[in-house]
Amino acid sequence: MGLFDVNEDGHIDLGEFGEMIKYIGGWKTTFERYNTDGTGFITAAQLYNTLQACSCGVTKARSLVLISNFDSRHIRALAFDDYIRCCVTVQSLHTAFTKHQTNGSTSTLNLEEMLNMVIESRPRPVQNLSFD
Repeated sequence: MGLFDVNEDGHIDLGEFGEMIKYIGGWKTTFERYNTDGTGFITAAQLYNTLQACSCGVTKARSLVLISNFDSRHIRALAFDDYIRCCVTVQSLHTAFTKHQTNGSTSTLNLEEMLNMVIESRPRPVQNLSFD
């Protein structure tokens, strides 16, 4: 939810809440588009297709690793909430990585740059959630 605390006051006001609902709605539409078997869960193959459509350059093998890491139910597939966490993480890291690209899909990062990229791509936690 920290992503939506635009004014960084530690609270989600009604306008920020509305933006969050729109954001989640967009992810729901994408989830339903790629959940082609209608199970309500995204498989590794479906995740791969999702990430290919986003031009994230994730391999099939990496899709399996992502499923393994984000599957909170241990069913080898992602429920909607797991799917959002996975895609937001990949999208944030992809955006951060492209800022460091030198040519094509490669980048040279030192440890400090890599750590900053990972830390800065994570959503900020909201300390005291309330609806103002």
